[in-house]
Amino acid sequence: MKAQYIPAKDELILKIYPVKRKANKKIGPFELWWDEDGNICAIAIKSFTEELKEFKKKRGWIQLGGIWKGIKIDEEDIKEARQELLKKIEERWERF
Repeated sequence: MKAQYIPAKDELILKIYPVKRKANKKIGPFELWWDEDGNICAIAIKSFTEELKEFKKKRGWIQLGGIWKGIKIDEEDIKEARQELLKKIEERWERF
């Protein structure tokens, strides 16, 4: 296994097995190589520093899909939901 950063291209490459051809799949900034059995041989990340900054910025985020697609939930939303739940629990607890 070999990890290599190429500053001139701002590219990070992780080679698990040697590769001799072009990438099998290109998805956004990622390039993937795999063998005949479907095992991943290598991964390359183009514009690595930009992708790293984006990753660090969005480190606690989860991309939502379905009916939630496009909705963003931030810390304030989470705090509000917790407060509402605590109120409901307290109300139910007072009944007993």
